[in-house]
Amino acid sequence: MDFMKLLKRIMDSDPNIRHSIICNNEGKILATHHRPGVTNYLSQKETAEALKRAAISWKGRNELVPKIGRGLYAIAAFEKITRMTFPVGEDNLIFVSLGTNQIRTEIHGGGEKQIVEHILNILSSDPTLT
Repeated sequence: MDFMKLLKRIMDSDPNIRHSIICNNEGKILATHHRPGVTNYLSQKETAEALKRAAISWKGRNELVPKIGRGLYAIAAFEKITRMTFPVGEDNLIFVSLGTNQIRTEIHGGGEKQIVEHILNILSSDPTLT
C-alpha cells in the first residue's frame, strides 16, 4: 500500500483536514501529510506519545472483535481539534486531525459524519471515489 498516496487522497477529500499520519500498531510513524500553512498544536514528542496511547487503545479494542466486531473508527473531540483514528489493514492506524466546528476555515467542507464516511470509503477502495 502506498501510504503517501493514501494520505494525499484523504487530505484532498476535505479542506478542514489539518494533517494525517499513518503509524504501525506500536505507534511508530510510517508516513505523514501536513496541510501547508497549518501549525501543529502538539510537539513531535507529544504527537508520538499520543500515537502510542492510541495504538494501545486499538489493541484493547481488537481483543473484543469476536464479541462486537472489528473497530471501524474512533473520534476524540477537543476544543481546538477533532482527531479521528481508523485501522488500516491489520497492523496500522491512520490519524486524521481537523479543526473543530468553531475554527474551521472552509465552511463548504464536510462535517464529521461526512468526513468519516468519505475516509471509510477511501480505505475500502470504493471505486466511485476515484
